[in-house]
Amino acid sequence: MFSTIKGLLSLETNKIVDDLKHPFTCPDSGGTLKGLYDLAWINTSVDRDELRTRPSGIWRWHELLPVRDQKNIVSLHEGDTPLIHAQELGKELALDRLFILDESRNPTGSFKDRGGSVTISKCKEVGIEQIILPSSGNAAACFSAYCARGGLDFIGFVRDDSSQAHCVQVEAYGAFTFVVNADQGVCGRLAEEVSEELKCLHATLPRNLYRVEGKKTIAYEIAEKFDWKVPDRVICPTAGGTTCIALEQGFSELFELGWIDRIPAIDIVQSDGCAPIVESFHSGEKVKPWGKVDTKSAGLTSPSPACGDKVVEIVKKTGGDAVQVTDQMNLDMEFLLAKKEGVFLQPASAASIASLTNQANRKNKLQRSETIVCIGTGTGKNAIEVATEYLGETRRIDPDVNEFLKIYRENK
Repeated sequence: MFSTIKGLLSLETNKIVDDLKHPFTCPDSGGTLKGLYDLAWINTSVDRDELRTRPSGIWRWHELLPVRDQKNIVSLHEGDTPLIHAQELGKELALDRLFILDESRNPTGSFKDRGGSVTISKCKEVGIEQIILPSSGNAAACFSAYCARGGLDFIGFVRDDSSQAHCVQVEAYGAFTFVVNADQGVCGRLAEEVSEELKCLHATLPRNLYRVEGKKTIAYEIAEKFDWKVPDRVICPTAGGTTCIALEQGFSELFELGWIDRIPAIDIVQSDGCAPIVESFHSGEKVKPWGKVDTKSAGLTSPSPACGDKVVEIVKKTGGDAVQVTDQMNLDMEFLLAKKEGVFLQPASAASIASLTNQANRKNKLQRSETIVCIGTGTGKNAIEVATEYLGETRRIDPDVNEFLKIYRENK
């Protein structure tokens, strides 16, 4: 059996709907759906240790993924990214077991590729031919690549502050690309209007459960890399909250299978220029629209996250925390991480590690012995303008050894 999916569970009505009739939201309530799998069959028929022997990538977990026929898989060999023990950085932060899951190694440079592969594969299986997506950059780059690979049409709405690296990628893959002079919330509303006019898929949450289905493989890989002894804490940069939801779903499935004995604490991190979920976590009130977004950490901008209340619920249930960081903290950590560990992440991705320096904003002080995994969501190469502004211009010299030695010794 390639996939054990039994259908899609409506989280509002608790009904199971047919995944092959391509409802991406609940047909009764319009709410969120979730893949429902035959875990009993997996428990008796799949050897978790045999999974390591399969070809690398997210599709080695195919029994727990929603594509029924493997001929519909659209893949660029995403997943199985390295888990790096950040020993030098850990010394500075007084954390002995700090790890970075380096998702920048994915094909388009971010963790979005996991959800992109699963979404486009399922679209191919059920006959969806056109997708639209509002994005700060990484998701647009991802979906344009996977649509090109799968033969689907893609329309990308990116913001006017999106990196040129992202815009070039979307154009290069042959997609319709538009820079929208507005923030992420307005982009989302425009995408919804266009999707209704063109009758195409608006591939964001909660309209697209398959992004969660793809990202949940992060939880599978983390558990496997620790020999099924999960870390104490997993920290993820957060905009709309897809990753938090995916981590909880992935770890919960493994727990139900009996492959792990607990679910780790899940922390979320948001920029102080757009932190509606963090504010809700600490205030105890429902998530409210943020208003004007003010951050250079592209990727951490979802002023009205549709799944925000669900994210708060997960963080509290797992014993996690919600932390705000500043743009400066993210930038400082981006380059400290690069210097100490050779890992170059974009500012929004470095937020997970930057949150470790903000002990005052945490409910509970981190312990030196904790095993902590920070999700490094995307590459710094996709936010080159921000890096250049921070680092300044590269030094230029004439081909003269004395000129070189003078500058070298002055700056050594």
